[in-house]
Amino acid sequence: MGPAEQLYLAIQHSARHFRLLDAELGLSPARFSVLATLRYGGAQRLGDLARREGVAQPTMTRLVAGLERDRLVIRRADSSDHRRTIVALTADRRPVVRRARARKIDWIRRVLRECLAEDVSAAGRTAGRLDQAAMTAAPNLAERNNAPAKGPAPVAS
Repeated sequence: MGPAEQLYLAIQHSARHFRLLDAELGLSPARFSVLATLRYGGAQRLGDLARREGVAQPTMTRLVAGLERDRLVIRRADSSDHRRTIVALTADRRPVVRRARARKIDWIRRVLRECLAEDVSAAGRTAGRLDQAAMTAAPNLAERNNAPAKGPAPVAS
């Protein structure tokens, strides 16, 4: 198995672990992704949020309805166009997103502590290159990451 396949498998297995960590907090991958977009990109129009997440607007409407039911987000009319809806993360639920993100980062830190310094440096360079390539290949991700941030830079879930 070559390095590309090894890295692919590591990313897949890590993503599975992240999903399990999120599930412990009651978050599906789709829910975490929407909440992280709102946390780090600010309130969004429903249609813009659907585009950024790569789903159809009816799908996003259903997802947001569930998040609203669980008091994770609020919807309000867009002041510039009352036909449109703005979705925002509820202030008291911001810690849920921070906690979910922090748990993933802490897991990575624990793994990296077991590695040699030069391996950690190489991993950092590789991660940077992969992130750059992913944002180039997926403009919605690049757009989300370049949105005006209201906190630390987004990290892929």
